[in-house]
Amino acid sequence: MIAGLAPVPIWELRDLESPRVWTVDGYLNDLPSLTPVRGTIQAEHRGNVLAVHGSLQTIVTLICDRCLNQFNQQLISTTEELIWLGEELNDHEQLQASDGSEQMTGLLERLDPQGPFDPQQWAFEHLNLQLPAVNRCGGDCPGPLGLSTSGSEKSLDSGSDPRWDVLKQLQMSDPE
Repeated sequence: MIAGLAPVPIWELRDLESPRVWTVDGYLNDLPSLTPVRGTIQAEHRGNVLAVHGSLQTIVTLICDRCLNQFNQQLISTTEELIWLGEELNDHEQLQASDGSEQMTGLLERLDPQGPFDPQQWAFEHLNLQLPAVNRCGGDCPGPLGLSTSGSEKSLDSGSDPRWDVLKQLQMSDPE
C-alpha cells in the first residue's frame, strides 16, 4: 500500500473548494513492478459526478508469450474519467444537470455517494489496463525454445529439450 493513498469518503471531496491531489510514489500490492509507481491523481466533486485525472507511470517485468524470456515494459497512464455518483443513471436530464456533462459519453463508472473513493485502487485499475494483451519481447524475439526457423519450415535444434525426441523421430521417418 502506498502511504497517503487511503480511501477517502466522497462527502469529504464534496466539501473541498478545490480538487484533492495525491502524489503517488510507491509500490502497489497487486501490481508487481520493477520501479515505484510515480505520478499524481486528482479528484474533484462536481455535483453528480466525480472528475478524476491521473498521470501515472512505472516499469513492470513481463514474460514473452513466444520465447518465455523476461523483458521490461514501461506502463504510462494519463487518464481523465468522470464517475457517476448515485444510483444507476436513469435519464438524460440527470446527466445534463452535472458539471462537465458535455464530456460524458459512453459507459460510466458508478460510485455510491455515501461510500469512499479509493485512489490506490483507481491507480491499479488504470495501470493494469495498460498491460499488453499479448506479451512480446520485441521484433527480434527468437521464438519458442528449441525451434529454429529455416525458410518456412521449422526444425528442432540438436541441443533441445529431450521431451522433443519423439517428435524428432517422427520428422525423420516422414518421407516428405
